[in-house]
Amino acid sequence: MRIQFPGPLSRGRHHRPWYRRITGGQVAVAVGAVMCVLGIVFAFQASQASSSLRLASNQAQVLQTQIVAGDEEGAKATLSGLQESTDRARAKTDGPLWALGAKVPYFGKNVSAVRTVAVVADDLATDAMPPLVNLSAQVNLNAFSPRDGKVDLATIKKIRPSVIAAADALTQADDKLSGIDVSSLLVPIRGPVGTIQFKIASAQSAAVTSRSAARLMPSMLGAKSTRRYLLLIQNNAEVRPTGGIAGSFAILKASKGRLSMGKQGSIQDLPRFKNPVVRMTADEKSVFSDNLVTDIRDVNTTPSFPRSAEIARAMVEKGLDVDVDGVISVDPIALSYILAGTGPVQLSDGTTLDQSNAVSVLLNGIYARYQDNDKQDDVFQSAARKIFDVVKSGRGDSRAVISALVSAANENRLTVWSSHETEQKEIAPTGLAGVVGGDDGDRPHVGVYLSDSASTKMEYYLGYTTLVSSGRCLPGDIQELSTSTELISNAPTDAAKLSKFITGDGTFTPRGTMRITVRVYSPFEGGITDLRVDGDQRAVSAGRVDGRNIATATVTLKPGQKHTVTATMIAARGQRGDAVFSTTPGIESSPNDVVVKSACS
Repeated sequence: MRIQFPGPLSRGRHHRPWYRRITGGQVAVAVGAVMCVLGIVFAFQASQASSSLRLASNQAQVLQTQIVAGDEEGAKATLSGLQESTDRARAKTDGPLWALGAKVPYFGKNVSAVRTVAVVADDLATDAMPPLVNLSAQVNLNAFSPRDGKVDLATIKKIRPSVIAAADALTQADDKLSGIDVSSLLVPIRGPVGTIQFKIASAQSAAVTSRSAARLMPSMLGAKSTRRYLLLIQNNAEVRPTGGIAGSFAILKASKGRLSMGKQGSIQDLPRFKNPVVRMTADEKSVFSDNLVTDIRDVNTTPSFPRSAEIARAMVEKGLDVDVDGVISVDPIALSYILAGTGPVQLSDGTTLDQSNAVSVLLNGIYARYQDNDKQDDVFQSAARKIFDVVKSGRGDSRAVISALVSAANENRLTVWSSHETEQKEIAPTGLAGVVGGDDGDRPHVGVYLSDSASTKMEYYLGYTTLVSSGRCLPGDIQELSTSTELISNAPTDAAKLSKFITGDGTFTPRGTMRITVRVYSPFEGGITDLRVDGDQRAVSAGRVDGRNIATATVTLKPGQKHTVTATMIAARGQRGDAVFSTTPGIESSPNDVVVKSACS
């Protein structure tokens, strides 16, 4: 039998190889078909992963609520479901198809974003959450709240390792997710990625606060030795950069977690010192009067709370012979937030103080009702003691009280300083520090701070807002920033007839008017190039504190009158990051330390 072989072995008709018969068009069709199939597979897996991530996001929210409430049984069940969801999302985004997809131009960043979110969520559910859930009966807000006048320090020590581990894990997760630009992703995955990014950032912030509390509370609450703290109650009706004058004070005591309030007093108990209690720096002398270091009412003419706390501590030591371990400051707006959780208290004069009336009573009503300094001081001191007592007793809703404290800290209304270096180092990065940003790398800090210059309580009627923007990026990555602060007097037209305890006696400004000094702080090593009041240019002063240039303008406001103070400034070379804006907390609730989008990024 003769066998005829095709191709070159054949002696018969010559045939072209099969692979030469496929045209370029056919190849394109084949590749397109393969890509289409891969696209369908990828889309299907991405849809399943997104669905699992959405479910995981909801489960994580439930889990957080259960841990805070101390629901250990419920938390364990939710964690099991969360781990299933994150494991499923991770599995759907793993493998060679996803590794290849991550390298495809444009499309790749979407693949990478989903893979990163899935891995981060699964790592948290598998490694970080179980220790917290296993201790959720103890790891709840009650652990950080006093009961019957005492905080259980033994419980805090027990849960501290798990709280620290969770905070560290969430910080790592937040770092990995913060680099994802959600707005640049495809619409179908933008939602789940953005939601988890936001929730992990929020959880990280709360966890870091809990970590700081777990580290600080044992030592600061006297686990080893009795601690004493100066509590300052700021009065926003006479405005100062950190809120208002330190109108009243108290000495708090902490011993093995047990809390008590000792001596209370007012500015009458700490009259102006003849000599400075601490030495002013050359920078401070270029901006502030010596009242900063001689008068308790002016220790916070600097917006730097650590500095004002240091000065106040020295005044108490010299004037009252009391050595304190730190200073805590709070204002009546923060107290009103706390009353929302504790419920009302009754003051010494019979007034019922609650969330709705605390601000008006403490910042205005007392001065209208009592024409006597001693009686006014009695009511202030009664309010401070009653609220302190109800908080330390554990009455009310712990979650609401702690939420109130967090809100107050976020608005720079609750600030803490410790004279112990290791503790202050832990406090400094938190919202409790009241630190005026100095050299913070590529992130410029901008500030606008207000001070009463007429010894009145008229700022109860002051309204003010500041708009901040990064207008352009100059050569050398130098940001040009601008601020526009609008101040308006909401005082009644007949304000001159109000009590002299509100209007002042007219020595520094006509009764019924306000005299406000506005200080604008440039970024660290930056400069202020222009300052205007109602469009009229003012001289830019040469004041400088801690590497930040300061421009000052003083305005007088009649009832109903408005003034606008604007400033233009430049950040230091290379400060191309988003700016941070800080200002004086006023009567109205408002955010502080606001992030401003950079024009250089």
